[in-house]
Amino acid sequence: MSEATRQVPEDSIGLFGGRFDPVHRAHLHMAQAAADQLGLLQIRWLVTGAPVHKPAQAAARHRLKMTALALEELSDPRMQLDDREVLAAELGESNATYITIQSIQHDFPGRPLIWLLGQDQFAHFTLWQHWDWLIHNMALAVFARPGAPECSDQALLREQGATLLPVRMPPDEVSSTQIREALHEGVLPSGLLPSRVAHYISQHHLYSS
Repeated sequence: MSEATRQVPEDSIGLFGGRFDPVHRAHLHMAQAAADQLGLLQIRWLVTGAPVHKPAQAAARHRLKMTALALEELSDPRMQLDDREVLAAELGESNATYITIQSIQHDFPGRPLIWLLGQDQFAHFTLWQHWDWLIHNMALAVFARPGAPECSDQALLREQGATLLPVRMPPDEVSSTQIREALHEGVLPSGLLPSRVAHYISQHHLYSS
């Protein structure tokens, strides 16, 4: 058993948030690596309804449906779709992370929460709204790419009481940006998208010129 696993209570809930624009191979690998290494029996995929820092190209309902199709194809009972941020955006409400956490705490009282995030997100975590509240209400599971530098705020986060859990990942350079650019040029990338997601994109002419 890894040191990270020993720190994770058995009833913890993993939270994997993102635009998923579109959801792809690396997203699935990340979530399964976190579930395996941290011993998580549930990871909730939180599709961002109205992204604050970087707009999404596909509409929220398309991104939600693509994520649902990817999880159906993956067929891993630990992976569960969560539509609360999309519904909040449709109602004109904020889907800031701290509000999402408060909503999940209401639905799952007393359950420890672990937010999964890549190193690029982690590097800017102290810019998130109420980050100092967040670190006392959830642990952070950070996907560590081999050879990548540590976040400059890592010491600050630990000093402020953050629980940081590393998740090891083999290198995978696939990105949603790369996939969108290929689709814009009329190329459907092979092996990067779940087959049901690729079919949905073609059916609805997403990301095309």
